[in-house]
Amino acid sequence: MKNLPNIALYAFGGFCTLQAISFLLFIESIVPYVFNTTPEGLEIAVLMHYAIAPLFLMMGLVAFFATTFELESKRKVILAVIIGYVPLFVVFNYFMGLEVMNAGVETYILDIICFFLGIIAYLSSSKQSN
Repeated sequence: MKNLPNIALYAFGGFCTLQAISFLLFIESIVPYVFNTTPEGLEIAVLMHYAIAPLFLMMGLVAFFATTFELESKRKVILAVIIGYVPLFVVFNYFMGLEVMNAGVETYILDIICFFLGIIAYLSSSKQSN
């Protein structure tokens, strides 16, 4: 599948960009459903999401721009995303065990899909680069 790296990069880019936009526009209404904590804790969660929204926007734009790269550079961007997901899944696992979080596997399903799409795109594109 020649276009699989681009499909993965568009998925990463779209997901990260949409997360950034949703954090900026809707996080104050989302946080009370995700966190079981005091009003001060909710405020910290909102501020944290406002702070990381630009990071998600940067990641999304990098993924979109990477669709124009040569194959080997696309593979490196995809590999960076795959590597980044590993510690993220460790954190997600920790979050699911906390009483303060209303988070289950369903909360992270899009991340899981992007992770496996990245692995498939990375491995399938290795055949093309040889």
